[in-house]
Amino acid sequence: MMVYLRLVMTEAITLPPGVAVGILAFLLSLLPAGLFIWLWYLRRHDRPVPISLVVQGFIGGMILTMVALKLEQWTERFWLFWSPETAHYFGGAILPLRSPVDILLPAVATFLVVALIEEGLRYGTLFAWFRLTRSMDQVFDGLVLGLVVGLGFATLENTLYFFRLFSTGMFDTLVFVFFLRFLVSTLAHISFGGIMGVLLARGMFAIYGRGWLYLQAFAVPWFIHGLFDLLLGINQTVYAILLLLPPLLVLIIWSGRRDYFIISRVGRKILVARKAPHSVENTMPKKLISPWNHYAPWLRGRRV
Repeated sequence: MMVYLRLVMTEAITLPPGVAVGILAFLLSLLPAGLFIWLWYLRRHDRPVPISLVVQGFIGGMILTMVALKLEQWTERFWLFWSPETAHYFGGAILPLRSPVDILLPAVATFLVVALIEEGLRYGTLFAWFRLTRSMDQVFDGLVLGLVVGLGFATLENTLYFFRLFSTGMFDTLVFVFFLRFLVSTLAHISFGGIMGVLLARGMFAIYGRGWLYLQAFAVPWFIHGLFDLLLGINQTVYAILLLLPPLLVLIIWSGRRDYFIISRVGRKILVARKAPHSVENTMPKKLISPWNHYAPWLRGRRV
């Protein structure tokens, strides 16, 4: 079915069916991303990072999706060439599970292929970005940027799923798949990206123990991602959803930690003595400026 966009002059622009379906799928996949950006960023008064960085992170996440899918396709082709008899395990085991092999091979596919590629790309991108940018000066900035990169990844991934459904005419499963991708896939990438962003930012600003924080920044999202995909692959969707609850709860708790809002870097120089945001630095009594103050009243001020 052709889609027509009518102009004021009653002229029409005709879009090919594939393009129209692609636009519709993308707009549909933007709904969960818009909701979570509103919840985590737009409702905050302090505006932790410039909106331009949020847009860059979102677009960067979509680019990572294309790179990851291409690498996963190459890996799947290699697996098919190397072991055709086990290629059907690449996307998950065939139930019922009768032997340890039914768990082992899907685990290899999820932990050493999918999770390794996707979290490795995300880790390398965020690590380089955090080191180069001058705009990120708080740990909470790392949470926001990691989250929007995850949202960008989930948005394009969801778009591809919806496009496939529209193209094949599987409208009867569209509602189910929409809510499954909305709740499961988007929340998963929020968890992976947010946790990675916080731990990477803490490592960037740390004076001691950077290596341990950098290791955690990759290992924790990688393990959760691999286990999450494994549970989905062996048709344990309920347990996969339950697995996401602890990391999401951790992100909610981290979003309220006072020490994550401390100014820890100016330009690219790490501050030995952390300080309050500049917008209230000169308006509060000197004894209350310390970010370690229990009440930390400067956290309620607007950041310029």
